[in-house]
Amino acid sequence: MSAATEVRAGLLNAEVPPPSDAAARCIQHTVDDLGPADLWTLARGTAMTRDDLAWGATATLARERLEQPDSLDDIAAQAIVDEIAERTPCRWGRHHSDAVRAALYRTLADLADALLEVSESTPTPLDWTTDDDVRRASAVIGGVLHGVLVQRVENAPPAAPSVWHHPAPPATRTTWQWRITGGPASRASHSHGPFPSALAARHAAECAITALAAGRCSL
Repeated sequence: MSAATEVRAGLLNAEVPPPSDAAARCIQHTVDDLGPADLWTLARGTAMTRDDLAWGATATLARERLEQPDSLDDIAAQAIVDEIAERTPCRWGRHHSDAVRAALYRTLADLADALLEVSESTPTPLDWTTDDDVRRASAVIGGVLHGVLVQRVENAPPAAPSVWHHPAPPATRTTWQWRITGGPASRASHSHGPFPSALAARHAAECAITALAAGRCSL
């Protein structure tokens, strides 16, 4: 879906599956119906970054100058981003609103891609127990007991700051990771993260166990 957004922005020359293109168009129609105030509220709620806005501004300028790109477009895009960040929505012009819309097309398409990926996964459900904020489970694969652990990761690398803080960023960012061990002495192990929530880490761990049982990966 995000690829379909870039194709229509003139930034990517590729073919995309019809369902993805239709979904991206639905997102665009929804965003197109929003006025500046609602655009700002949605952009703020998605924790939009300056890089997101810069992509949107670049896409907007690319659509206008598809046949004759201007070498100063990068500078113009940054100027648009600065003005969006500094002005209230009631003082946005067409370029500002169009840039935010383009950025929202892409952000929402990325979220839709992630939701589609999760919905198409069929992970093996595990019986989780919680002990002092650590989630534990186990699974027997090929006669070998594998332990699964989901735990907090403190002081993870900070994410790119949003243009408009909502909510106020915490002093430290808590994320989660999963770890799978196997064998009598648990010598073989694999871990992955960070994930934004324990639920996301649990889902990813169950997907990994499923892949491991199907022989699509190994420790």
